[in-house]
Amino acid sequence: MQYYGIDWLATAAGLSGVYLLGNRNRIGFLVMMVASLSWMTVGFLINSVALILGSIVFFSLHVRGFLAWRREERNAMEAVHITVAK
Repeated sequence: MQYYGIDWLATAAGLSGVYLLGNRNRIGFLVMMVASLSWMTVGFLINSVALILGSIVFFSLHVRGFLAWRREERNAMEAVHITVAK
């Protein structure tokens, strides 16, 4: 079956996302979201409910990670501002 290169996109995005997260780069979560959406698309093409549901869960976890990281950065910046202001 032909997946129109979506499987390769998903693989490349997944590997790149893990690399970026390993280097503490928050953009890795966005890249991982692309990978999850790509795998979800493959799931629809092959009619795999397990792949679709798994991809939805992974996508949700990546969104959660991205937002949590952003929240932590804001809290750290506020702590710096409070320290400098004193």
